[in-house]
Amino acid sequence: MSKILVIRNEIFDLPEAAEAEIKKINPEVELNLIDSNSDYLPLLKEAEIVFGWPKTELLKKAENLKWLHLPSAGVDRYANKELYQNRDLMLTNSSGVYGKPIAEHVFSMIMAHNRNLIDYAYDKKEKKWQRKNDIKDFFNSTVGILGLGDIGSTIAKRAKAWGAGVLALKRTMIELPNYVDQIYLNDDLDKLLKESDYLILTLPGTPETEGIIGRKELKMMKDTAFIVNIGRGSLIKQDELLEALKNNWIAGAGLDVTDPEPLPEDSELWELDNLILTPHTSGFSPTNDQRRFEIFKDNLQSYLNGQSLINKVDFELKY
Repeated sequence: MSKILVIRNEIFDLPEAAEAEIKKINPEVELNLIDSNSDYLPLLKEAEIVFGWPKTELLKKAENLKWLHLPSAGVDRYANKELYQNRDLMLTNSSGVYGKPIAEHVFSMIMAHNRNLIDYAYDKKEKKWQRKNDIKDFFNSTVGILGLGDIGSTIAKRAKAWGAGVLALKRTMIELPNYVDQIYLNDDLDKLLKESDYLILTLPGTPETEGIIGRKELKMMKDTAFIVNIGRGSLIKQDELLEALKNNWIAGAGLDVTDPEPLPEDSELWELDNLILTPHTSGFSPTNDQRRFEIFKDNLQSYLNGQSLINKVDFELKY
């Protein structure tokens, strides 16, 4: 009998009918739901399947664990076989859940910048009726997207529908999708940077992507360019971004991720008028729990039938 442990927290839970749906797949499955702030080590030691974010320091004690499914798309802390007793453990993620809410968040940041919405919000508090004529059009612009997975592709489709040209950076070449105008490989990052009015970072946090945007790259960009990072804070050399924003090498940035998180109170980023900050919430949606569960449920059916799982993480590539 397979024992499943679900570790829920303030941003992750099972939908109401989930337990019944799991029992339909196999009534013999033992399902345990527990809060992340409780002592779940005894259940973790017995679990064959875990759905949640278990504390990494406890994973070595999970002697029966064969499959860990993360509620997130990011796998940074878990893509390390040294964490587990079972070196053949399968790690899967919830990629495919977050593209739509994150795309909406990205365009919210861009439009707030283009249409001066942050400034108008401050003016409203002071009851100031004053127009700002420095407005940007999104249509006929060029959007550069670093990473063309689920999130990057979802953003690209919407950018194209709104009349922008779309460039994308990929590690390996693929057939050109109809929502992308050109794909660049990593060695041609400079070409993408020079052409982009908006640069959107959707890459995972890996040794290969760490610091992919720094002083050299920022100086290549247009001084009217706007950067949005919804990937990982480690993608941008933060001190060098601060320098770029203070010296107007670029027009502005929207960060949903920083390095570290939370952003320290003494960071100068808080003080910048040309920076929009949100606290790693771009992927939040009231429908996330249901969509995460659908991926887990389909994988559970496959797992119990001895079939291959979707969203398997490559421990070498770290995604």
